[in-house]
Amino acid sequence: MMNILLPTDFSENSKNAAAYAMEFFREVPCTLHLLHVIPAHAEKAGSGSAISQEIQEKFDKLLEHLEVIKTNQNHHFTISCKTNYLIEAVRQQVMEKNIDLILMGTKGSTNKEGVVIGKNTSDVMMKVKCPVLAISANAIYKEHKEILFPTDYKIQYNDKMLGTLRNLTSLSKASVKILELFNSEKEPSEEQIANRLFLQNCFSPKTPSLQTYYATKVPDTARLFVANKNVDMIVMVAKNLNICQKLLKNRQNNQIPFINQLPLLVLHG
Repeated sequence: MMNILLPTDFSENSKNAAAYAMEFFREVPCTLHLLHVIPAHAEKAGSGSAISQEIQEKFDKLLEHLEVIKTNQNHHFTISCKTNYLIEAVRQQVMEKNIDLILMGTKGSTNKEGVVIGKNTSDVMMKVKCPVLAISANAIYKEHKEILFPTDYKIQYNDKMLGTLRNLTSLSKASVKILELFNSEKEPSEEQIANRLFLQNCFSPKTPSLQTYYATKVPDTARLFVANKNVDMIVMVAKNLNICQKLLKNRQNNQIPFINQLPLLVLHG
């Protein structure tokens, strides 16, 4: 039984993320843990878990919708409401519920128009040591055939970090394309080459394809997405935050619309 945590503010984006999860894991027995967090002041952090009538009604409406679209009878739901700091509440749920994956909308109801990834989602991605799959409001589920994995090979990978990605590729039978991001022609170094070999071997016998990008040669990262228009998901490692920043904005600080339509998986290890 897979345990998936679905933080929700009851926005359309979080509702879409829950529906996406049920479709993506339609063949997998899952418990989907719905979590609503009420922001707390310091003196009240962690002080409450009671569900008010107003919040209960919102949960009831969401559950009714999910029951209607459910196609796997082995999909089950739990609900909880916490008055706490978001990160602390999510960490607590990850520990208590043995969460395998956090799945949430890229942004909530309070984010400004045009924001690609909201602050809450970004914080969970970077501060909670659990794989996070972020789904945009524009994302419509389709079978994943190609996953793009940008990396500069400057971190050491391990089996725990890559386990979620291997499971997802096995589930969807998707191929992985590694996008190599190098700063200059002096790269890759010996260490980067060693990390490249380890990463490739992790997916053996289905070795990922490679696409190399030198930052000094290509002025606009938007071209990368034109060259990868058939990609169905982007995977990044939390430690490579600089890569996230490179891919989410180009040099004119214009957000790349392409990412608004794709699931983004962030790995920890």
